[in-house]
Amino acid sequence: MAGVDIRTVQELMGHKGITMTVRYSHLAPKHTLAAVQRLSEAVMETSTDTKTSTEPEVPIQAETGYLH
Repeated sequence: MAGVDIRTVQELMGHKGITMTVRYSHLAPKHTLAAVQRLSEAVMETSTDTKTSTEPEVPIQAETGYLH
């Protein structure tokens, strides 16, 4: 919950496998909610930064045949 990744905690605790670390690490409900909110915000930012159309951008030609 202090922002340290689970693999580092495993090594610091001297656990042979990640399963033991996960067994003893319990997140507080507030921490879980905060993580979900951060992930939701990241998804929303990503979705607004992408184009919705899969069509390639093509310059519009005027009646004269010249590109704008």
